[in-house]
Amino acid sequence: MPGSVRADVQNAPTGPRNGSRRGLAFAALALCGLFLGCGSGGSSESSRTEVNSLEDLERPPAGTVTLRSALAAVSAGGTITFDPALDGGTIRLTLVGEPHSTLPGEVYPQNKFGGYQDRDYGRSALYAKKSLAIDASNLPAGITLAWAGGDASHARVLAVYGDLALNNVTLTSGYAQAEALDSTAQPWTLARGGGLAVWGTATLDHCTIGGNTASGDLEGSRDRGTYGGGIYANAVALADCVVSGNLATGYGAAGGGIYSVGGGDGASGIDARLTRCAVTGNRVTAQHAYGGGLFTLGGGPSHSATMTLTNCTLARNLAQEKPSIPSGQQHYCRGGGVYLGGGSLAIQSCTLAENQVTGVAEPFSGKPNLGGGGVGATIGNAHVVESMKIWHSIIVGNELNGAAEDVFTGSLLHFYSYGCNRIGKLDFSQILVPVPPPDSGWLDLSRKHWPKTGDADGLTLGAVLDAGAVHRHPSLLSAGTDAGEKAVLWYPPAGSALDQVPAQAYRVNSILGGYLGYGEPTDDFLNLVLARLRTEAYLGGGFWPECPDMTGVTWYGPSETWVTSPDNASWIKFWRDLDARIGTALGTAVLGDDFWADFPSGAFDHVTVIITRERQDVTPVLVDQLGAPRPEETPGDIGAIELAD
Repeated sequence: MPGSVRADVQNAPTGPRNGSRRGLAFAALALCGLFLGCGSGGSSESSRTEVNSLEDLERPPAGTVTLRSALAAVSAGGTITFDPALDGGTIRLTLVGEPHSTLPGEVYPQNKFGGYQDRDYGRSALYAKKSLAIDASNLPAGITLAWAGGDASHARVLAVYGDLALNNVTLTSGYAQAEALDSTAQPWTLARGGGLAVWGTATLDHCTIGGNTASGDLEGSRDRGTYGGGIYANAVALADCVVSGNLATGYGAAGGGIYSVGGGDGASGIDARLTRCAVTGNRVTAQHAYGGGLFTLGGGPSHSATMTLTNCTLARNLAQEKPSIPSGQQHYCRGGGVYLGGGSLAIQSCTLAENQVTGVAEPFSGKPNLGGGGVGATIGNAHVVESMKIWHSIIVGNELNGAAEDVFTGSLLHFYSYGCNRIGKLDFSQILVPVPPPDSGWLDLSRKHWPKTGDADGLTLGAVLDAGAVHRHPSLLSAGTDAGEKAVLWYPPAGSALDQVPAQAYRVNSILGGYLGYGEPTDDFLNLVLARLRTEAYLGGGFWPECPDMTGVTWYGPSETWVTSPDNASWIKFWRDLDARIGTALGTAVLGDDFWADFPSGAFDHVTVIITRERQDVTPVLVDQLGAPRPEETPGDIGAIELAD
């Protein structure tokens, strides 16, 4: 949810640090609190270890400390730092520290989700089964960790079974590859996290994750998908990072740049976040491909968490089906920039542009297999997809097979706008239909809370962004829609995105509604809806004249299974047919908050209608993606970047 006060955020550029040390004291205190390694009673030699060599040696000579030896020596919760003489250096990792890295992964006994157990993740150059920090914040140009072991011996760069904090570190050239195992329980190693795999929270500050690969096996399985070309983690907390040029490929693959589980094992309160980050030029290629840039599972089947993106650019990521899929086999491809697989997604002051989904369109079970060039959410009942909330953001120029497709809401419970958005095409075609039960606390007649103050859709890229002035990374190459070119970092806003966000807090009202009397043969609520639409204020008396009397077409619980219950088939069909009949005559949302706010409430002959408002105070963030201040007295710009006056 939007905050009611502005966050005080460090003024710093995206990517590795440029020498500014502002906020270091706070960061050091935060690390002490997070890992309980400072002053915890351990020896100084083990709780804080300084690397003084770029060599990759497991047992270096006396007086020499390599990263590999430091990783072995540092205590749980400790911190690894670097000698200033290593500034800007690259540690070329050539040894496989752990050929069978152990991290939790999901299991499906009898093809049903059974939680998480320790699994074999295969080769890692560096592996630690403890929480730790790797802190290069004292190096103006940072430190680079690169897998350099060659194609004959692929390995991810780093795997950590615990919490990990990285500061001013670049991870590159990692390659997590599925390899056959002599085991019926797990026939292949899990290809997850080409650069970084963490079961815990991965807290990254001023880091670059680029040019990494996760390559999985090509056999279908519920429990061995290829996840996270750059990063795979139980939860992520990234600030001022670049995640670009990463790739995930396999039979089923997700998260070309980042895959966040979101606390799938029930870890307390894991809400993932990306702040002032660029996630660009990443790719997923698979028969089932999701989240070219970012995949968020939102806690998975048993939990619910939120992924929050603030001041981020997600651009030119690609989710593509692999070619030549055999006829009749299911294939899905969704979410070129970001895919919401469960839980909730919040997007504040972000720019999502020129991401793509490509594949062969073929409905399965009556639902589209492709969706969401920019943002896509799941369809169906595999996971609970609660809400998508967007404010002060630009989502334009994203495509599905070359056609505009910017936001695909899937089967969300609620889509919320909190105002001042610039969006190309919004696709609400699969959002869950209205349901009535106020006695359950749902009040879900209105699900499409769009448009709000300052919103506009149907826009093109050029109307709101200056794509000709795009800023790129100096060396990192894209693997996405512009593969081989230097990866995008950000776009300047333009046109109607300039000077639009109020400097002061404002209030947004979202409409909630329900009614009593459902589940009864006398339920005639759908007739009331048709009567309202047939007024002159809406579509007139000639609207849908052949629609029969809808008395008795009602909604049935229980809430856990209503979507798939045959008893609700007629209810669902009515709302789908109604949307199709109305088309665009009432705007993009068709029946959104504007309609339900005007709907009469109170007691009717057979039902009692309840309409209420949910109020939200919205305040703009203090700085933009680059750490530049946003105006406090005059309107600011929409999207991740604030143009200087």
